[in-house]
Amino acid sequence: MSDFGGERPFDNYRVAITDPSHFFGRSDLINTMLKSPFQVRILLAGKRLGKTSALRAVEWNLLNPTSNYPRRAFPVLINLQLEQPKDLDNLRYLLIARLREAIERWRQVPLAEIRQMYRDFLGKITGGEVTLKFLTQADIKLNFTNSDTEKRLDNDNFRLAFLKTTEELRKLKFQGVCFLIDGAEYIVKQTWANDAWAYLRGLKDTDTAIKSSLGLLLSSYRDLKEYQQRVGSPLLNIAEIEWLGALTAEDTKKLIGDRAEQENITLNDDTISAILEWSGCHPYLTQQALNLIFDSHPQYSLDNLIDKLLQHHDKDFSAWWNDENLTGGFSQDERTVYSALIHTRKTTPQELAQYTSFSRAKVTEALEVIAGTGVISSSDDESYTVGSRLFEEWVKQQ
Repeated sequence: MSDFGGERPFDNYRVAITDPSHFFGRSDLINTMLKSPFQVRILLAGKRLGKTSALRAVEWNLLNPTSNYPRRAFPVLINLQLEQPKDLDNLRYLLIARLREAIERWRQVPLAEIRQMYRDFLGKITGGEVTLKFLTQADIKLNFTNSDTEKRLDNDNFRLAFLKTTEELRKLKFQGVCFLIDGAEYIVKQTWANDAWAYLRGLKDTDTAIKSSLGLLLSSYRDLKEYQQRVGSPLLNIAEIEWLGALTAEDTKKLIGDRAEQENITLNDDTISAILEWSGCHPYLTQQALNLIFDSHPQYSLDNLIDKLLQHHDKDFSAWWNDENLTGGFSQDERTVYSALIHTRKTTPQELAQYTSFSRAKVTEALEVIAGTGVISSSDDESYTVGSRLFEEWVKQQ
């Protein structure tokens, strides 16, 4: 029997979903982006919660030509961990370059239903000469030596390139651009970080020619949140914060049904309930449980499943729990709050404050971060509930 082996769609849930028919949940985020795509938003979530998949879903929904929303933004997804701009001028160039390349790819996509259109859009290959040709024809000055990492645009030339591009986009029935910035924590770690945030804020706050046709959605985890608290980033001061959490039970059941259909395996109600309980509707943990069940079907047993999942996720959970106090995991306060929560299962910040002797503000902030990891969930009545029993069991064993 294989152990998490074989080729599967979304194997290990480590690759972003790019097929709309296999994406479930995140409807609040998507609807928000469709209604007002020209705002500044920060998307915060822990590892393996599907930030990149969510950005992809925003991308294909904004591209959808059947959208009924009056103001459409042309989406441009940029992974800063991959691009690694060297300074603000280089970042400006990369924004324009990826925008021009995305437009060229979109022009080549034949009209079809969105699933096929998005597949075609991602499959198109566009070289850097597209950007250079545009800049030359528009008489826009570019400073560079060889590679994209050495190409730079100052503010005046960036503005000119952006405004000329938005003129083109209106002919394609888009009223502006929304940059979907994945891995925004990359900028936080640079010496020019606050210059970049201040510049982007200026575009949204004071540049009357640009601000109404520019949207920003930046994804990260606690790096951006802590940076804001530490230095008061100008951009984050005007941003709306969106947290991803675990999926709903309904969306998780849809995900399970989709995977079972792909594997041509029927799962009974008891198995589905066990997956929901032990994963806590965390998408990554759900996918991993399904992988193991499908690998061992029909001989799988729940006890064997839990033992194998605990063993498999030991490093993941250790990184989340973060006893070493490294960047990106729980802090000591968050570990204390979570440990208190698993004794009550469901409670309010006020009750946890009394239990831990922390201030209510400290407890609330800790709960927000923990929920952003997907291992607990919040309710409309401001209470919090333990989610993943798998993670809870791992913590109890420490």
